[in-house]
Amino acid sequence: MCNAKKLGVKNIQILTLVILIFTLTGYSQNKLTEKMEWLTTKTEYEGLPLYLRVPNYKDIWQFKNKYQNLVCITHHFDSIKENGLPTSDYNKSLIDFDKETINLLNDNGIIFLVETYDGARMYWFYAINIELVEKAFEKLKINHSDKKIELDISKDSEWNLITEYPIKLYKSE
Repeated sequence: MCNAKKLGVKNIQILTLVILIFTLTGYSQNKLTEKMEWLTTKTEYEGLPLYLRVPNYKDIWQFKNKYQNLVCITHHFDSIKENGLPTSDYNKSLIDFDKETINLLNDNGIIFLVETYDGARMYWFYAINIELVEKAFEKLKINHSDKKIELDISKDSEWNLITEYPIKLYKSE
C-alpha cells in the first residue's frame, strides 16, 4: 500500500510539473511579441517605397508544422503622402493599433512580416485555428471601428509566401 501511495504522490508531482511547464510556455508565447526584436528594411516596388518589418526569430522554421494557415490583416490608411506612406502624425497615432494587431493571435499563431506599401499596412501571420483568427479579427474590428481593416486567410502548409517572397525574409530551412 505504501508503494501505491508513493506512486500516487509521484504522479501528482509529475502532473503538477507538466501543468506548470505548459502554463509558463503559454505565458512566454503571449509575451513573445512584446519583447521581440524586429529587423527593418526599406526597398522599392513598382516605383513606390516598401517598408518591411520582420521579427528576428532564431529559427522560424520550427513553427512550420504547427502553423499552416496564412493570415493577412490589411489596414488601409486614412492619411497618406503622395508615395503611399502614412503621414508622420497619422503613423504615430497607429502605435497602439499596431501593437494590438501584432499580438492578435498570440498562442494561435505567429507574426512573420509587416509590410507598409501603397496606402496600406499588411500584417502577415501563420496560424492554427481559423475560427479563433476570425473571432480575434472581429474583436479588433470592434475595438477599432474607425479603421478600414480586412482579413484574408488561406492554406499555406509549405510556407510559400516566405520561401517565394522576392526578398529573402529568413534563413532557409
